[in-house]
Formats: sequence, C-alpha cells, structure tokens
Amino acid sequence: DPADISGYMKPKLLKVFPQLADVRIDYQWGGMIGIGANRLPQIGRLKDQPNVFHAQAYAGHGVNATHLAGKLLGEAIAGQASRGFDLFDKVPHMTFPGGKHLRSPLLALGMLWHRLKEVL
Repeated sequence: DPADISGYMKPKLLKVFPQLADVRIDYQWGGMIGIGANRLPQIGRLKDQPNVFHAQAYAGHGVNATHLAGKLLGEAIAGQASRGFDLFDKVPHMTFPGGKHLRSPLLALGMLWHRLKEVL
C-alpha cells in the first residue's frame, strides 16, 4: 500500500540492517518511476524542435540525478550548454519494443517478472 511504504519496507530493511530496528523513519514516499531501455537518464532537446528540452527516465535515481539535470538544462536554456548536456543529448535512446500494440502488455509482463524476482 503506497500509504504505508515504511511498513512495507522496514522489515526488508531490517533483514539487511538489523541495527536500525529502533530508528524512526521520518519521511517516506513511493510511486511510479521512469526507466529508459538503456537505464540512462534522458536529458536533451528534441531533434526537430531544438528549443524544447527534456529530462526524464532517471530509473529510480531521480533524487540525486535531477539536481544535475536541472543545472544542465538551465545552462542549455540560457544558451550555454555544457559538455555534460551535450554528452547526455547524444546518447541514443531506443523505443520500447513491441510498437504501440504490444508495448503495454510487454511492459506489464516485465514489471511482473521483476516483482516476482523481488518476492522470491
């Protein structure tokens, strides 16, 4: 249940770190994450509309990666794109396999597979 992430995660955490049994969890959050096929953040601009910038698909690492993405995007929007922005912008990103008809079923199957691996 997303309303009780700590109740779900704390037993798993204590299996690895039993010394944290008496530590209170002050903040919790959960939700969907965006993952690209190559598991790299997608930071860049649209090729056909170079004044449209994007930053997405942090693969669960958005808490730290968004700070870098914000800096890179801000510089690029100001006309001062850095080498870091250019490197991310040149990374090729594959579309999800299956086209528009199989994309959702294949995605659901993949998510189920990874969920089963976590449970087992």
